[in-house]
Amino acid sequence: MTLTAGQPPKARGLIGRFGLLQGIVPYQKRSWVPDIIAGATLAAVAIPEGLGYAKIAGMPPETGLYTCLIPVLLFALFCSSRRLSIGADSATAAISAAAVGALTVDDPRAFIPLTCLLALMTGLALLLAGRLRLGFLSDFLSRSVLAGFLTGVGIQIAVGQLHNLLGVDGKADGTWGKLVVTVQHLGQTKIADVTVAVAVIATILLLGKFAPRIPGPLVALVGSMLAGWALDLQGRFDVVMVGALPQGLPHFSFPWADPAMMAGLVPTAGVLLLVQIGQSVSTSSAFAVQHDDDYDANKDLYGLGAANIGSGLFGSFVVNGSPTKTAISDQGGAKSQMAMVVLAVITLPVLLFLTGIFAYLPEAALAAIVFVIAIHLMKFATLRYLRHLPGHHGEYRVAVSTAAFVAIFGVGGGILWAIVASIAHNLTHTSRPPNSVLTVQDGIRHDNPIAPGLETDPGLIVYRFAANLFFANSPRLVEDVRLLVDTAPQPVKVFVLDASELHTVDWTSAEALTKAIHLVQEAGGKFVIARLPEQTKPVLDYYGVTQLIGEDAYVDTVRHALKFYDHPARD
Repeated sequence: MTLTAGQPPKARGLIGRFGLLQGIVPYQKRSWVPDIIAGATLAAVAIPEGLGYAKIAGMPPETGLYTCLIPVLLFALFCSSRRLSIGADSATAAISAAAVGALTVDDPRAFIPLTCLLALMTGLALLLAGRLRLGFLSDFLSRSVLAGFLTGVGIQIAVGQLHNLLGVDGKADGTWGKLVVTVQHLGQTKIADVTVAVAVIATILLLGKFAPRIPGPLVALVGSMLAGWALDLQGRFDVVMVGALPQGLPHFSFPWADPAMMAGLVPTAGVLLLVQIGQSVSTSSAFAVQHDDDYDANKDLYGLGAANIGSGLFGSFVVNGSPTKTAISDQGGAKSQMAMVVLAVITLPVLLFLTGIFAYLPEAALAAIVFVIAIHLMKFATLRYLRHLPGHHGEYRVAVSTAAFVAIFGVGGGILWAIVASIAHNLTHTSRPPNSVLTVQDGIRHDNPIAPGLETDPGLIVYRFAANLFFANSPRLVEDVRLLVDTAPQPVKVFVLDASELHTVDWTSAEALTKAIHLVQEAGGKFVIARLPEQTKPVLDYYGVTQLIGEDAYVDTVRHALKFYDHPARD
């Protein structure tokens, strides 16, 4: 963060010594009202959704409210972002539930302490990542992979809530096991539960479409509780209720479990670290750029780490930076992390005095809120957009395969597949770059995909290698040069390599470049390198490429390279 000259001396000292409150100070009095409004708006969404996220995480409903208290205060204390909102998150909740559930099949009592421990471990991993300045890792998770991952998570969550929407038995292992059991019990569907669920879903969707400033989840939550109380839905229609939540603030306790189970959480903590970096840092940077705010990605990792440690030590589950909550807070006019402080203040009386009202909240209503969350997670519009991208469908295939893998096999393996698919797509793209040959027709230049018989002019080939040259794609250089030289309609006099993308050259690729040069020279041609980045020239000197082609074979532009060709130079 860059400190501005107008900061109060006390704020500057606090930030300089301890790095605290960077998301709040310097604070201006005129920001109070916008921050209070934004915090209240955020609470109207975060509190009901927190109950839903707790359900996704497999935790008691009150733990969803806990995520709106200690974690958000700790994040506001340690982060640098003025805009990023954090809290319970569907993707990380689903990952947590899947990993902990797999470890506690034989000991369900260990589920809650292991979930808290996973939040604590994730927090420690985030602190370490901040210390090692690993915020840049967010660049390695592409938006297409993230869209596919979230779509798969949304499908899993939606399918897992169908039995609650219908009021039937869905007890089974795994999402698809629940679906099978739900289908088997369709004949026992309760009309009252379906009616409640449809009313909640319709309320949230219609308000979101026609009155987006009204918090649909809060209206649906309050409305369903009023209906549960006024119509006695439990007594008259056998609608299952969530039940009164424990009253009071979360208690500090250090989670502990069997060491073998604890060791089993380490890979999941690593996966959650990647998800947090990918989602939180990208959201923080996007809103910082939008508002011209100073921010430090690694400092935000400290804030996320502190928030997750607080969540684990105070009986809750993993929290994450939320693009949706950040957008809601921003639309509400938030100027700083003081909006998150307002959220925590509003959560206090709910935990202290209002937990009894959840005795009138139908399970079907809570399931419907979760179902809508799942719908918003599904990025089908993004997938359609990727499908129609011109040129290639690599990103689309990666996104769809990630969505299918997550939906079928679960989020645990799904995120690993997403990482593998992203790396594989990147390697495929860089190892098979769209190289081209320049041709000129009617005074207009064209980049033509490599094909037999292509030439720029009789005896002249201008060839562009369209990626950084390294060991994985260097064979492509040799293949292309051999094909173009062997199939040229006229003997090649000058072969020009447009090397503008060659920012680094390793040993393997230098040998490939040497072999390509020999192919041209053996055919009687002159090999010329144009537009070579300045930092690459000493590397080619070291590998002997310069000695092979001569100093005069390096030129600044393709047009200058044509001086080696015995026809007039052309633009």
